[in-house]
Amino acid sequence: MNCRMEPIQREQVIAKYLSRVLEADAVEEFEGHYLGCDECFDELRVSEKMAAELRRSNLTWRRSGGISVLQFSHDAELTRSAGELDELRREVLEQSDTRVIIDLSRVTRIDSAGLGQLMSCYSHLVRNHGSMRVVNVAPEVKKVMDMTGISSLIPAFSDEQEAVKSFN
Repeated sequence: MNCRMEPIQREQVIAKYLSRVLEADAVEEFEGHYLGCDECFDELRVSEKMAAELRRSNLTWRRSGGISVLQFSHDAELTRSAGELDELRREVLEQSDTRVIIDLSRVTRIDSAGLGQLMSCYSHLVRNHGSMRVVNVAPEVKKVMDMTGISSLIPAFSDEQEAVKSFN
């Protein structure tokens, strides 16, 4: 492996290396060059930082009145191509909590895939004798939820404390 590879080829090799799926003999060759070449080492470090940023979670969990609250740290889209969609599903399905509030205040768009994930989370919680609420839903997201009838299944609240009280 050397600097003379096409840029896309180099990125593919770096991605495999960082994902630990590069074959053993290729790892040795890769490290022999990339760790000894200043230019390539810098490229590797930049790729590592970008990968770390992409893996950083946009979701945070906290407790409020004995209820789990899931909140997006920064603006998010619940659309087919958005990473937050899988992150949301994984967070809800892997938690043992059965009473969950999802704060949608930072969700700027939702499509059928996002609605499907909300329903998947809702169904999972109901199957496990729990329930789900959403809070702070943006008007454009609320409109889509109303049009599809999802808001008749998943209660929406404008205030988190109101949502917490609704579980009692």
